[in-house]
Amino acid sequence: MSAAWQDGFIKANGLVIHFTRTGGNKPPVILNHGALDDGLCWTRVAKTLQEDYDLIMLDARGHGLSEIGHGDYSSVQRAADIAEVVRALGLNRPVIGGHSLGADAAMHLAAIYPDLPRAIFLEDPPVTFPGQPIFGGKLAEGKNPAKLMVAFMRTFRILPTFLGRIAAKKLMPTYPDDEINPWLASKKRCSRDFIKSMTTSPLHSLSGIPHKLLSQIKVPVLLFIGDREKGSIVSQEAAQEMEKSLREIRIVHLEGANHDIRRVRFDAYVQVLREFLEDCHS
Repeated sequence: MSAAWQDGFIKANGLVIHFTRTGGNKPPVILNHGALDDGLCWTRVAKTLQEDYDLIMLDARGHGLSEIGHGDYSSVQRAADIAEVVRALGLNRPVIGGHSLGADAAMHLAAIYPDLPRAIFLEDPPVTFPGQPIFGGKLAEGKNPAKLMVAFMRTFRILPTFLGRIAAKKLMPTYPDDEINPWLASKKRCSRDFIKSMTTSPLHSLSGIPHKLLSQIKVPVLLFIGDREKGSIVSQEAAQEMEKSLREIRIVHLEGANHDIRRVRFDAYVQVLREFLEDCHS
């Protein structure tokens, strides 16, 4: 974490939520991480955009330094957490985005609290055709992707840091330290309560096209999708189906990307996101 960034805690929705903030009198942007990550997993993006924006990286309930959700990690509760953070920090209509589970939270925030966000951006949210495996590619071959993710995560929790770093570098050889180090640290900090919830609330329960929810979103939406055959969640067909319910959406397919779209296609991702943020504040 940069020495100039603010490290803080807020009581929100009955829990203490931790955040990291780049600061400055600049347009605010809230970043929400995916399952098993935490706020600092946005470090590379924040370093790139901090000259122009005030990036607020939240630790979701049960992740990072935030308190656990005592078994409740529903989309509605995570959206309420973000809404109270926005109010507590006095943010004026921030752009709110997220990856995977964080994108799901951003969608629900925009639908339930329509006056809070200026716009939202979604990186591979859990939206699929009904009955379709939540992940594409080889991940679709497993009967229970949640159990696979939990087993994978538990392995990195117990590995000594130096061994975890070696393993992470082999798994993700193109990722720089700004991606690897926060990713590893997040696995150590993720709560057992959230991990347990993943086995009792299967990932497939999040799938499907939530037309009713999407129709309630009135702000501009930027949707990033990768390649389904490489493990991305949102197919081009599902994205086109989402488009039917959204008032204003821009769909960006970054070829070659898996579920971790920004990590695989970082330069293209940041360029598109920067253009979107500029348009939101023009």
